[in-house]
Amino acid sequence: MIDAGVGLDVVNTRGDTLLIVAAYQQHAETVAELLRRGADASAVNVMGQTAISCAVFRGNEVILRLLLEADADPRLGTHSGAAIADQFGLPRMREIIESYPRD
Repeated sequence: MIDAGVGLDVVNTRGDTLLIVAAYQQHAETVAELLRRGADASAVNVMGQTAISCAVFRGNEVILRLLLEADADPRLGTHSGAAIADQFGLPRMREIIESYPRD
């Protein structure tokens, strides 16, 4: 789709970008490719969710690390990755988030 001209950061009616959808659906290779092509790693949908919050909610360490390495902010959104980790008692996800220093 992207090679055919669809924008990297196109959104659906919920404000989900391709990256958010790929993270939620746990498609690590797609997440990596979208990030490589320059997708916005910190986009926030209308529900206040980000690709990081999706990765945390799904417990996907690989995708979480890909996003953090792309400088996605785990504290963005009203349902941030950090908040999701705390709300659902996901200490391993919180540990990974904290292991990436933020400015």
